[in-house]
Amino acid sequence: MRTFPQALERVGLVRTRGWQILLAIGAAACLVWAMPGMDQAITRLWEKMAWPVTDSRAFNDLFRFAINPVGAVIIGIVAGLGEELAIRGVLQPRIGIVLSNLFFTSLHSFQYNFDGLASVFLIGLVLGVIRKYTNTTTSAMVHGLYDGTVILLMYLGVDGF
Repeated sequence: MRTFPQALERVGLVRTRGWQILLAIGAAACLVWAMPGMDQAITRLWEKMAWPVTDSRAFNDLFRFAINPVGAVIIGIVAGLGEELAIRGVLQPRIGIVLSNLFFTSLHSFQYNFDGLASVFLIGLVLGVIRKYTNTTTSAMVHGLYDGTVILLMYLGVDGF
């Protein structure tokens, strides 16, 4: 029987060190910078193969309610903490990065076609590696900062988001 603090430690929700906070900020910034280009490359490949791509208009309609500063904070916290706790904290230590990431990717299947899921899978691999070498708290910060920043950039109308 674990105490609550032991359970939190078991799933990797621990106090972060300064370098882990800096890592989270840097990793989220790198993802925000790199993923638009990666998304475009994946979309071009899908189109070249004549495979269906994600309908960006339908995606924007799905999340229109949350494309604002408050939505960015809420989604950043809920997705960042909730998904990372469940996927990286609970599943990854038991079934590994790839299998837990496949489950993570499947959670996004209502939002995206396979091109978008490929992008989610890549982001999930980054988060899985961060969790492996640090803790769930750090991967949750990366996830939350990434999601929140992307939503804010969409709200601000920045090209590529």
